[in-house]
Amino acid sequence: MYIKMTSLPVSDPIKAHNFYTEIIGLKSHTFMPEAQLAIVTSNDCKTTILLEPKGDGFYHTFQKTAYDQGLPIVILGSENVQADYERLIDLGVNFKQKPTKTDWGIVAMFEDTFGNYIQIHQD
Repeated sequence: MYIKMTSLPVSDPIKAHNFYTEIIGLKSHTFMPEAQLAIVTSNDCKTTILLEPKGDGFYHTFQKTAYDQGLPIVILGSENVQADYERLIDLGVNFKQKPTKTDWGIVAMFEDTFGNYIQIHQD
């Protein structure tokens, strides 16, 4: 088995779709702006992320709590965290954590401008 789809709470799925495709570099999977439906996929097309409107309920509380605690909502794999960090910095992405070597790999964490911290990880 593998992860087919997960959801990511965002304030605006349409703007988030643009951010995740144009800035981060994921691919568009399904995009229906009139229905507020935006799904992006990894380059291997095995894993998709539903950019879920968070509303004011559970997702809003979950997202705010994770953000306030500095926790990433999603971890994206990277072949080269330092190169991705430099590319994203040049595109204006705000990083909470610069590339850092840990016992489990190299990590960096950025804000997606939709209320989430996203970590990138290299084995």
